[in-house]
Amino acid sequence: MSEILFGLFAVVAALVVVFVIALSIHWGSKRETGLVPYVFYPVFLSIAVAAILSNRDVSGDELQMGMQALARHPASSWFGRLTSLFVIFACGERILHRLTTRDKLQPIPMLLFWALFVYFLSNIVSPAVLGRHTNVSHEYLYMFLAGYAALLMTHKEVDLSVISMRNATLLFLVLSAAVFAWKPNMVVNRNYHGLIPFLSIRYTGLANHANSLGPMVVVFLLCLWRKPYGWRPLNLFAWGLGLGSLLLAQSKTSWIACFLCFACVAYFGFREQIKERLFDYRRPQLSIVGIFCFILLCTLGMLYVMFGNIDAKLAHFATSSEGSDLISLTGRDVIWQVALQEWHKNPVFGYGLPLWDDAFRISIGMPYATHAHSQFYQSLASAGTIGAIGLVLYAMALLYACARTARASQGLSMALFVLIAIRSISEVPLSLTGFAAEAMTHLLLLIIVTAYFPVADKQAVRARKVRVPGMA
Repeated sequence: MSEILFGLFAVVAALVVVFVIALSIHWGSKRETGLVPYVFYPVFLSIAVAAILSNRDVSGDELQMGMQALARHPASSWFGRLTSLFVIFACGERILHRLTTRDKLQPIPMLLFWALFVYFLSNIVSPAVLGRHTNVSHEYLYMFLAGYAALLMTHKEVDLSVISMRNATLLFLVLSAAVFAWKPNMVVNRNYHGLIPFLSIRYTGLANHANSLGPMVVVFLLCLWRKPYGWRPLNLFAWGLGLGSLLLAQSKTSWIACFLCFACVAYFGFREQIKERLFDYRRPQLSIVGIFCFILLCTLGMLYVMFGNIDAKLAHFATSSEGSDLISLTGRDVIWQVALQEWHKNPVFGYGLPLWDDAFRISIGMPYATHAHSQFYQSLASAGTIGAIGLVLYAMALLYACARTARASQGLSMALFVLIAIRSISEVPLSLTGFAAEAMTHLLLLIIVTAYFPVADKQAVRARKVRVPGMA
């Protein structure tokens, strides 16, 4: 009887696959743009629904928050499954459309194509099959599939992607603010003392952690700058909600990343205007203000060093709990030591992808360590030396692609790369093991870089044509 049921299931599954392929081909043949730019909506909504239905409590100690074993509500589980199906359909449709269309299409950036393939082989396939603890799951294919669908995006789909990311994140922040008013213990840690003296709360929102909410808000603000809302009150509300959420999250790395990302957009997007104003001697106000601010900061710094008793204050800060957290990077140095130990035990292919699962965390006595808190240490420990080499090669390819398209994208590609690079120091933003908020930033970066590669090539050709007559 079981063999009959198994055979029936196999036949039904095969028919479903054939139907989905046929539907994808039919859908793609009728539309120039696909559904990939809209995957941000269900992913962010799925994260929000899972947090709301978990009935969590983040008002206590952050370490205790990480140790909470939250049972996932059946409704959120099914919502997650439907989200996965939508992502698979949207990405599969674009890939099938590329394989079956006869029209002349935009060329794929082959450097990123092979770099992503090597990264997937070295950080997913290799540890899953050859690691010390082997493990194979269908979830490992989702981000890989989405990444290659992103490499097929065109210039027309960039704006759709940026708008979708902007709207999806705004919806996420609005839901987080509503839960803040309805049930604050679900989104606010009341026992936190950061850099803001009068603020003893830390806003997590519906994200897994405040350090996850911060980068989401930074990407949201970048998208809002790039594509502001047409209705001015809504635009002001979005900016206020974003900046307020970023401030309350009290994520220092996100604050630094936000400043650097905005600097990238300002430099590559408004470089000529800034240069013109700085060196316009008929209107020297901007230059004078900049020089005055620089002199004022230097003077205040010197006075503070001379009369501020800085040695005693630094000694007191180093002995405080906040200073201890800063020196140890909130305990991340211990987690990095564990990651190095696992790499020494399994230097070539690593521990495997089950690293940092429940069983491993209990065995090392760190139930709060959900990952290595460093992209490099994560690859090194889980995928060994092979994974670390693949990560470095992929990062170099991404940096080259972002630098090449920085001017064409008005700094947006370089800003997202800077954000991911900063997050890679203490988090794992380039994970391919599943969909998360930071995986959407990675996906958006691939979409932007791919779509602006032809524009960057045309700009380079025009620049060469302009230089040649000048040299002559």
